Amino acid sequence: MFTALKGLRSLETGEVLDDAKHPFTCPKTGGALEGAYDLDWARRHVDRDELARRPRGIWRWHELLPLRDPGNVVSLREGDTPLIHAERLGKDLGLKRLFILDESRNPTGSFKDRGGSVSISKCREVGVRAVILASSGNAAACFGAYCARGGIEYIGFVRADSSAVHCLQVAAYGALTLIVEGDQGVNTRLAEEAAQKIGALHASLPRNLYRVEGKKTAAYEIAEGLGWKAPDRVVCPTAGGTMALAMDQGFRELLALGWIDRMPAIDIVQPEGCAPVARAVRTGKKVEPWGEVRTRSAGLTSPNPGAGNRVADIVRKTEGQAVIVSDDLNIEAEFLIARREGLFLQPASGASVASLMPGADRPRPVHPEETIVCIGTGTGKNATEVASAALGPTVRIKPELGAFIGAWNERKGK
Repeated sequence: MFTALKGLRSLETGEVLDDAKHPFTCPKTGGALEGAYDLDWARRHVDRDELARRPRGIWRWHELLPLRDPGNVVSLREGDTPLIHAERLGKDLGLKRLFILDESRNPTGSFKDRGGSVSISKCREVGVRAVILASSGNAAACFGAYCARGGIEYIGFVRADSSAVHCLQVAAYGALTLIVEGDQGVNTRLAEEAAQKIGALHASLPRNLYRVEGKKTAAYEIAEGLGWKAPDRVVCPTAGGTMALAMDQGFRELLALGWIDRMPAIDIVQPEGCAPVARAVRTGKKVEPWGEVRTRSAGLTSPNPGAGNRVADIVRKTEGQAVIVSDDLNIEAEFLIARREGLFLQPASGASVASLMPGADRPRPVHPEETIVCIGTGTGKNATEVASAALGPTVRIKPELGAFIGAWNERKGK
């Protein structure tokens, strides 16, 4: 049996629905769905040690993914990204067991590829012919690639502050790419209207549970990489919140299977210029629209996330923390990660490490002995504008030894 999927559970009614008839939302409420798996069957028939001997990538976990026909898999060999013990960085921060899941190694350079693969695979299975998505950039590049691979039309709405590299990627995949004037909330509303008008799938939450289903494989890989132990804490840079949702679902499934013995705390990190979920966690209230977004961390700009209340509940339930960081601290973290560990991640990725640095607005300190996994969501090569502005232009010299020595001494502060 390719999958242990029983159907899709409505998060509001609890009813398990036929995924062939209702693949995206609950027909009674219009609300979100979640994969419902026969974990008793999986416990009896899936050998977690055998999984390590399968071809690498997210589809080695196919029994726990919501696709019935393996012939519909659309993959670019995403997943199985390295879990790096950041020893030098951890020493700087006083953390002995600090890890970074380096999602920049995915095909389009970000964690979005896990969800993109599962989303477009399911689209093929149920006959979706066109997909629309509003994105700051990483998701647009991801869905452009996977739609091209799967033979599905893709239309990408990006923003004026989206990276030129992202726009180039989407266009290169042959998709219609449009810069929409307005913030992420405006873009999302237009994407919904356009999807209804032309009969396309708006591949955002709550309609697209498959983004969460794909990303939950990162939780499986983290536990496997730690010897089938859950970390004490997972730190998720957060905009729409799909990674926090995925960490919760993935670790819950592993706990139900008996493959780990506890849940980790799940932290979210948001920039001070757009922190609606963090504000809700701290006040104990529902998520409310943020208003004007002011941040240079382009991947962390969702002023009214559709799944925001679910994310806030996960943070509370797992005894995680909602951390708020400045743009300057994110950029400082981006370069600190690069200089200590050789990983060039984008500012939004740096937020996970920034949340552990002095200057972060973190409600409670973390214990230095904790095993902490920071999600490195995407490559810095997908977001060069902010880093370039911070570093300035590369120094030019004449082809003379004296010019080199002068530049070298200046670098060393002589």
